[in-house]
Amino acid sequence: MVTTARAGLAALALVLGSATAHAQATAAPPAADRPQYIRIVAKDYVYDAPATVQAGIATIHLINQGADIHHVTVQELPDGRSVKDFFDAARNTGRPPSWSKSVGQTATIPNGSEAFIAFRMPAGRYVLSCLIPAADGRSHVAKGMYQLITASAGPAAAAAPRAAGARRP
Repeated sequence: MVTTARAGLAALALVLGSATAHAQATAAPPAADRPQYIRIVAKDYVYDAPATVQAGIATIHLINQGADIHHVTVQELPDGRSVKDFFDAARNTGRPPSWSKSVGQTATIPNGSEAFIAFRMPAGRYVLSCLIPAADGRSHVAKGMYQLITASAGPAAAAAPRAAGARRP
């Protein structure tokens, strides 16, 4: 009877071990590897976008509700640099400053259109900007079309999108 009990326990351990291995193999990926959806609405000349997102794989969905054409560039903002530093450099040249790192850019889209990009977004600070020149020759970023977005290592804060026309930090 002892042998039967041992055999039964061994079989149970085998089944439980197999079930645990299966559960680990089919478990959801870590949060940093799950794509997150980030909706950005472009208007003339501002973005409606969240201020904080979770670090990891980002899928940006750009929707153009402005009359002008728009796109979004995502530039990593290094430590020691501010959004004002980015703005001051970009408004003069219409290009991102050389000290910022580009991590993604959508296609340029007309009113009523949408574009998507996906990329890995490590924890840090990023600037969303539209670098397209307007009819008057000034870039959209010079007209105020830029926004700071922070990718946090933990869950994204439940922050509401910045109101259209609100000043940036």
